[in-house]
Amino acid sequence: MSRSSVNLIHIKWIYIFPLLQCVNVIILTCEVFYKFIPNIWIIFFIILFEGLMGGGAYVNTFYRISEEVPKEHREFSMGVTSISDSLGISLAAAVAIPVHNYICQL
Repeated sequence: MSRSSVNLIHIKWIYIFPLLQCVNVIILTCEVFYKFIPNIWIIFFIILFEGLMGGGAYVNTFYRISEEVPKEHREFSMGVTSISDSLGISLAAAVAIPVHNYICQL
């Protein structure tokens, strides 16, 4: 749904997506330690929201590159962005394993 949303709405303020994702991290980290969310469906909604924010950032970034970067730099820009996206996902996955093990030992 997020990746096709660029056909309906264009968001120029791409920085808002990672800020909202940081809010999700803070909420879910606090949940781990304080257990204040009473229902699993609220967690599911937060995870859905996280996915929509990630997809929205992805699609709007590539849309802005395709619209705003000069044609002679466009292919390079998309390639660098794709590599950065993949490296960020890989790094997050690598960090998640020891963090998960640490949280489970609490």
